[in-house]
Amino acid sequence: MKVATLTVYKHIQERAENTSNALNEAIDTVTSGRKIKKLSDDPFRLALMLDTRAELADIDQFERNLEMGEAWLSSTEESLRKVQDRLADVQVTALAMLNDTNNKSDRELAATGVEEVINDIVQVTNTDVNGRYIYSGTRTNVEPFVFMNNAGEIVDVSEATRVAYRGDNQPFRIQTQNDEELDVGSDGSQIYGTMYDTLLKLRDALKNNDVDAIEEQLDPLKAHQEHVSAENSVVGFRITRLQFRQSVLDGVDITTQQKLANLEEVDMTEAISELSIKELMYQAALTASSKVINMKTLMDFI
Repeated sequence: MKVATLTVYKHIQERAENTSNALNEAIDTVTSGRKIKKLSDDPFRLALMLDTRAELADIDQFERNLEMGEAWLSSTEESLRKVQDRLADVQVTALAMLNDTNNKSDRELAATGVEEVINDIVQVTNTDVNGRYIYSGTRTNVEPFVFMNNAGEIVDVSEATRVAYRGDNQPFRIQTQNDEELDVGSDGSQIYGTMYDTLLKLRDALKNNDVDAIEEQLDPLKAHQEHVSAENSVVGFRITRLQFRQSVLDGVDITTQQKLANLEEVDMTEAISELSIKELMYQAALTASSKVINMKTLMDFI
């Protein structure tokens, strides 16, 4: 009889422990809101969660890339517009200086004005975003355009015989998804290289009071302005493409966030219902255990 009693008590203890553990697990689930609390809970689900978090990290990086790319392209668009405006000013000056009413002094004064325009354009084409130059190709830490003389020395605009390009010929790209890149930085020599030669020739022609040489620069100036305008259209297309890519990425981000939530987070309505059931089971186990422990005679079983 003692053996039977010990067996009953042991069974009661095990049942109480099991229901208590189940209740604690249900409480922990509701409190944490997580389906997995430790590695052994569901290794396969855990692997999916880690993969999904890695996807979100990639999306976050792509979004930062797009944010930077938008800043670069906006700066490029603005700088191209400014260069167009300054080229238009130079053309007006050149046309005016062809008039016979202007003399050598007038043209020398105009040459000084053209030098100021050249200086302005160099500053614009040396635009940087957070210390990285947008027209240096992939050499974004190098200022792309500098004034030089025939000896290869860096000088100011008044002594310059050329504007040297110090970037490279590879456009700077950002990664917008695993298998896609977008050009956001430009090869400045491709856009502006020969334009500076024309502007310096115009300056020299004005200084030398050479009307024929001044006239010779009109068509090249117009061609440069058209080229800059065409480049601005390309930038506009890139901005549109970037914005489309951003909208697609926003959708992917939302979908992936929901996927992770489905893997990680419990259905609270279901979890609370389960908790209520576990509480009832635990209370029932305690009540039954109390009755068995308090039994004094065989009649208590009847």
